[in-house]
Formats: sequence, structure tokens, C-alpha cells
Amino acid sequence: MGTKVGKSGFRGLDKSLRIQKITDTAAELFHRKGYRSTTLDDVSKELGITKAALYHYVSSKEKLLSRIYIQALENIFRTTDKIAGKELPPDVRLRLIIQNHIKGIIIQSISMFSVFFTEENQLPEREFRKIRREKRKYTRIVEKIIEEGISQGLFRKSDPKLQAFAIIGMCNWVYKWYKPGPGSYTPEQIADYFVSLLEGGYLKGDMEGMADVPKSRQGGREKTGSRMENYQRLRAKCTELSKLIEEMEKHG
Repeated sequence: MGTKVGKSGFRGLDKSLRIQKITDTAAELFHRKGYRSTTLDDVSKELGITKAALYHYVSSKEKLLSRIYIQALENIFRTTDKIAGKELPPDVRLRLIIQNHIKGIIIQSISMFSVFFTEENQLPEREFRKIRREKRKYTRIVEKIIEEGISQGLFRKSDPKLQAFAIIGMCNWVYKWYKPGPGSYTPEQIADYFVSLLEGGYLKGDMEGMADVPKSRQGGREKTGSRMENYQRLRAKCTELSKLIEEMEKHG
């Protein structure tokens, strides 16, 4: 739920922070009420400013929606590009991509990405095509990592594109059901479990070494010991792999 900052509080912010506050407030309102049902009057009232003052920063509701999409894309690629470019084994990079997708992208900005996934058709045609291109770009990053993992014998042979769609779709859908607060799974629990499920599968024979199923506060205390042990083993494995790669490069 948005917090009204009041006219004096809004004016007290730097210009960049005012624009950010407008964008965040619009995203929350579009998320709660839907884009079509929300007006610029609603946004200005939520901010505690006049509609005329709001027009000083944004000329239309359509421009405000576009700004939300621009910021969402910046959030998506800010860390993703860095992870993809790291000199790490493909399995480690994919794990980091999944964790960042859940914690650093979706859960960190639930309202924004609820709008991102549901209001795409409200964009002008040119911007709609741009969003589709950027989504394909992100899918290609994941697909390329999967291809590398398959070629290095780290991943099972599969259709890399279909595998990328499955992983991204699974992570994206978190916005639909995640509700923060008492009794909820933490972002860390969700990210760790998704990684374990994707890496280990769900059949009993494939579950060895998989992190324990996290329990919400309503379901009892989480078994942190087993998860920590799995984490330590995984970390040791990654360290060994990194050292092995360095040795191979020295003598290659």
C-alpha cells in the first residue's frame, strides 16, 4: 500500500527522488487497481500533490506506464549482465541468475513487475515491440548459459531454449503468489528451494543433496542445519571447479 508523502514532503525530495516516487506510486496503483482503472488524479492524490504539479514531471498516464517499463528493464539487466559476464562455471552463473531473478528482480519490486507482466498490451506499438525484444534478450542470456553448461558436460542434454523458458517462467510466476509478512516464505527460502528443485528435480531418485523443503512460520521451524550443510558442500564444489579451470587455463 502506498504511503502519502504530502505536498511539503514531496517538494522536499530531490528531483530524481520525486520522479522515482511518482514511478513507484503509479506502479503500486496500477498493481492494485489496474492500469485502465487508475487515473492521474489517483496518482496525484496518493502523492499528496495537485494534478498540475504532477504534470510538471509526467505528461500522460501512457508516459508514466512507459517509465515503469523502462525502470523494470533497467532492474532486470543491471545485475544480470554482470552475472552473465563473470568468469564462473555455467552452473554457478545460472544459479546466481535464478537467485537474482527471484530476490533482486521480482520480489524486490512486486508491484512494478505485476504491471510489467500484465499491462504490456497498453503500451504503444513501438514500445511494445521494444519490450518483446528485451525479453528475448534476457531469455537468450539464460539460453546461452545453458548451452555452455551442456557443452561442458555440466547439464543434461536438453533443448536450451525450452529449458530457458521453463526456468524464467517458473521464476516470473512468483509475483502472482508471493505475499510478504508473518507466515510467509522468505525470499532466500524461495530462491534456495527453486535452485534445488531445478538442479535436483522432483523424483525421489534425483533428490539426493537437495535442500530441505523450507517451512513457513505457520508450518514450523525451518531446518537450517541441512540447508547450511548443502550450501557449504556446494560452495566447496564451486571453489574446486574454479581452481580446476585456472589450472587448465595455465597449462592449456
